[in-house]
Amino acid sequence: VEMTEEKKQDHSDKITLIDEEGRQIDFELMDVFELDRQRYAVLMPLDLADTEGALEEDEAVIFRLDTNEEGEEYFSYIEDDKEWDFVVNTYNDMLLSDEE
Repeated sequence: VEMTEEKKQDHSDKITLIDEEGRQIDFELMDVFELDRQRYAVLMPLDLADTEGALEEDEAVIFRLDTNEEGEEYFSYIEDDKEWDFVVNTYNDMLLSDEE
């Protein structure tokens, strides 16, 4: 997944990802959290129409943040089902505990 990152004037993080068909999709970085010494990023699309039905309203995506040889972070798909379930369930629990 290719990534460009820029700061908008309101200081929120805007991240542009390029999908498999070469379309650019803009996201807002909603959260970064760590589980078992691995960092993850939660991204919300800025324009739902850009996702072409892949996401529904108020639905976010979660990527694992990996590090390349130069020490730069990049987004990776979470392909392992056990890791995905663990990350999503833990993040949902974090959200619920924040609401209390």
